[in-house]
Amino acid sequence: MGSSLTNMLYGILLFVRWAGLILIAIVGIGVLISEAVKERLSPGKMLAVAGSAILAGVLIWVLPTLINYSRAEVGTVIPDRPVGGY
Repeated sequence: MGSSLTNMLYGILLFVRWAGLILIAIVGIGVLISEAVKERLSPGKMLAVAGSAILAGVLIWVLPTLINYSRAEVGTVIPDRPVGGY
């Protein structure tokens, strides 16, 4: 289907996505544990940390796709002409 470079870049993209999700999960669990050790962990703080980790994970997963869509659609928003040219 695609070239070798395309397959390699897609593999790198998947690796970065999964590595980012795993890193966010580790950091989120670490923050929960550190907050629990410092003081009693209230349900509000727990939900805030979990919600932040989930939001960060979703952004890590969706951001490359959004960048690709914006790159593909930039010609309709900003015409591909030199400044001052017609």
